[in-house]
Amino acid sequence: MALVIYSNGIFEEFLSVNETFTDHELVDLFEDYEEIRSYRLSEIPNCWLLWGEMDDPPENEYNKLASEMVDDEVFSLLVFIHDSEIDRNWNITDDILLKDYSTFIKQVGDYIKGMVNYIANETQKEYEAEGTTSMIFLKAIGYTKDKRVLYVFDPEQQNEEFYIDGWDKFSKKSYEYLKEHFNDEPQEENKPLVIYADTKVIVIVEDDKVNSVVGHMLSHFENKEDYEACSFISDIREEWFQRKTLPDNIEDPSIGQPKKKRGRPRKNKDKDDKSE
Repeated sequence: MALVIYSNGIFEEFLSVNETFTDHELVDLFEDYEEIRSYRLSEIPNCWLLWGEMDDPPENEYNKLASEMVDDEVFSLLVFIHDSEIDRNWNITDDILLKDYSTFIKQVGDYIKGMVNYIANETQKEYEAEGTTSMIFLKAIGYTKDKRVLYVFDPEQQNEEFYIDGWDKFSKKSYEYLKEHFNDEPQEENKPLVIYADTKVIVIVEDDKVNSVVGHMLSHFENKEDYEACSFISDIREEWFQRKTLPDNIEDPSIGQPKKKRGRPRKNKDKDDKSE
């Protein structure tokens, strides 16, 4: 068994078919990449790290956690493999296994936690040095089947500085996402409002917070005198509450991969239903 860390921080177990991994099993993890890189991790005995490389990788696939571990820029998942899971005939393992596999798994977990805390502390120091406290607060509540972290945005949990310095960027990204994808999944009528999503994350707003979030967005775009955005966001609020016929029926907030479709929210749902 190996451990896989994705670029959004999700990690999971990866099992070999037999006692050790075949070359095909490992290569198939990186089928979208042009090369596979390896690194012998000194902090954990008998441990190899693997990641993929390609020309011009997508910026949003940057794996901060993996990059800190290997001291290089990583734009892929990262795999931890114990020597006991590697074929000895490859001649890349140590003759002596210093720790058993259960100890290895615990060491990897502790190492990951330590690295996460280190990155968080360094990020906080950078913000303090810049004299800003406008960081957004998102609550992680799980992850989807396609390995995206599911977050909840609560407008009441943000500090005042966020609405002064950080809300401009976040509201713009949310508006652009809603304009692109609001009508993509009509069958998801009783799911939470998704205000942003990419290949790593999905950000939702709980039903009782939708009015507040929309109100903040409207105020922002009114101040910008962007009345087209205001009209669109108002239409979204109207359409959203028309959809919410069963507000408590939220069993699975995950959504599928975003589709490429544009369009304004439908204002006359009954008319659209009759035309199908």
